[in-house]
Amino acid sequence: MKKPKLVIFDMDGLMLDTEPLALDGWKVVSKELNLTIPDDLPPKLIGLNRELCKSTMIEHMGHFDFDRALDILHKSVDDHLEAHGAPLKPGLIHMLDKLEEMGIKKSVATSTGTTRALMKLNLADIAQRFHVIIGGDQVPYSKPAPDIFLKAAEASGVEPHDCIVLEDSTAGAQGGYSAGMQVIVIPDLHPPTETTRKQAFAICKDLYEACELISLMH
Repeated sequence: MKKPKLVIFDMDGLMLDTEPLALDGWKVVSKELNLTIPDDLPPKLIGLNRELCKSTMIEHMGHFDFDRALDILHKSVDDHLEAHGAPLKPGLIHMLDKLEEMGIKKSVATSTGTTRALMKLNLADIAQRFHVIIGGDQVPYSKPAPDIFLKAAEASGVEPHDCIVLEDSTAGAQGGYSAGMQVIVIPDLHPPTETTRKQAFAICKDLYEACELISLMH
């Protein structure tokens, strides 16, 4: 494959090791609101925006105060981030350095709302390293729709076929594939599905391996 002009990064679970914090946060929600949240439900929310998270949870649990639950979840995660910083995934800084050395643009496409995404990226001291940051509130349809990736490409002035998407989630991989982009999957908490394996250009164990793969492209 030829060298990409743009690499589009997911955020949580790909750059920031925050998915375990979110899963712990749902346990706090369960306790504070006296809810019974099935253990297999929070992992299904990975990669989805606020509205899809809400509809997915209500579908499985019936109606409850989702907005209150999300406030509790965010406070749990934010308290940890403020106390300990935003944990970076291994190889992230190496990857950012290498892409800059190669003259490849970088953008973020995250289902997290833009304001919250910027807060996390600033805590991690990496926000300034991206040309474009697109949050889930900037597009009408969340991953697995392709909208957020297409917007990131357009805002960066790059055609979709010249983009590589880095994703950890099933929803994100589907979105990048549907956008007509090459997808490199770096699994986080869960192994890729069979469909994801078929859609992915490559599956790498970490960002170091993904970076090496990109550096070999001409």
